[in-house]
Amino acid sequence: MRFWRLPFIFFLVAVFPALAEACACSSAAPGQCQGLQPTDVVFVGTVTDAQLVPPEVPDQPVVNSAAPSASDPADATAPQAAAPAAPLEAPIWRYHFRVDERFAGPDQPEMDIFAGGDDGDCGYKFQKGKQYVVFTHEGTDTHLYATICDGTRPIGEAAALIPQLRAMRDHRRIASVFGVLRRADPPFLVPSNDADDPIPVTSLKLRSKLDRFQANSDQNGVYSFYDVHAGTYNFTASLPAGTELTQKAQAAPLSAFEIPDGACYEYDVYALPTGRIQGSVVGPDGKPLPVASLELYRAGSYKDSRPGYWGFQGATGEFEFDHVGPGKYVLVYNRANRHDPNSPFERTFYPGATSVEHAKPIVLKDGQDLDKLKFKVTKGYPSRVLRVQVKFSGPRPAGVVTVSAKADKYENPSANQLADGLFSLRLFTDVNYTVSAWEDISPQRASGRPGKQACAMPSRLQAENVIVGGADTATKEITLTFPKPSCASQ
Repeated sequence: MRFWRLPFIFFLVAVFPALAEACACSSAAPGQCQGLQPTDVVFVGTVTDAQLVPPEVPDQPVVNSAAPSASDPADATAPQAAAPAAPLEAPIWRYHFRVDERFAGPDQPEMDIFAGGDDGDCGYKFQKGKQYVVFTHEGTDTHLYATICDGTRPIGEAAALIPQLRAMRDHRRIASVFGVLRRADPPFLVPSNDADDPIPVTSLKLRSKLDRFQANSDQNGVYSFYDVHAGTYNFTASLPAGTELTQKAQAAPLSAFEIPDGACYEYDVYALPTGRIQGSVVGPDGKPLPVASLELYRAGSYKDSRPGYWGFQGATGEFEFDHVGPGKYVLVYNRANRHDPNSPFERTFYPGATSVEHAKPIVLKDGQDLDKLKFKVTKGYPSRVLRVQVKFSGPRPAGVVTVSAKADKYENPSANQLADGLFSLRLFTDVNYTVSAWEDISPQRASGRPGKQACAMPSRLQAENVIVGGADTATKEITLTFPKPSCASQ
């Protein structure tokens, strides 16, 4: 993240829940606390106005409209060169703030902050009437800008940060590690009453090989560790039953982190539930599907247009949803009703219903491990299996063969290798496919061997494509033939 001018290294766990799609904030390990610098502008403020800044129109080149010289008649017909297009840039917004509390920067009651421009999609999108903690940096136009990577955030997400900013401003002791302990749920499973609630009055520990530090979260879940020495630390907490500390975004266990002496490291942590739902999606033959996409919803919250907590069944023939809290859930296969030949069944709800109204809710208790669910899908899109054999004109060179098929609509099938040189594809009966194959030659063969090979072989061989209609059920197998390799250009 871009914190080279700011007082903290914000290496947070899910501090920014909704980053812009085209923006990526870099992360950095905790560093020594720089405090508030004379050039910093940091404050709590309320947005009172927001305006889109009109783009500047670049100066256009002057076109000579004078009559062409008689001595140079060619000028009369020579086309005028078009002016180069101005580079596209993200729009710039100007936000007018009422300054509610100042930490660093000029002592004035109001301030304009800009977003966008050179910062692109990283520019912070403020809402009129809302209050924020604002960190700024100076743009090339000397205006003050705010981005989602600076640490700017709504006031409601700054309970742990504001006391430390006040301590810096007032030259008081600053915490080495601080943050908020919250209970959370995986994405798309947040209940209607919002489970991201602070966990109050909980014992927390930082442990390294040499040191032990202990603190308690307050009524707002805020905690602070002071005078922590340099080292690599593990963070633990005495959590309520049925929860465990995780990284919210990945639902993965917390990793150890290293801090130097004199750090001021903000580290929000989350307690996710330990419940688990596991099972298998089977087809009409009772066998597990090799590919299945599933989504989990809290009962009553399912919508065809809204994604749920996503899960996947692959080669193991099992799916699993972890960190699921207590409650009732609806499980759906192929929620978007995709025409995927690799998993050619229509949208189905557990345990095998065609509509959400007939779905059977999955009831999970706090911390329960619910396994061996059997989810049966039966209503499939019309499809068939095509076998693909590959042959070579002459000896086969060493390398890896790949078979693929491109559909004229819907999604492409994936090839399943049955044996050496033999593959299968599942085709929809209302789709035409272009089936192709290529072999990437092993580098040792492609480079040639002096004295034993007259010239180097090509790096790739391409078989001639074959077009197959899914409705042509009489064609059950095709052969793709590789030509005899010739010398590659030297």
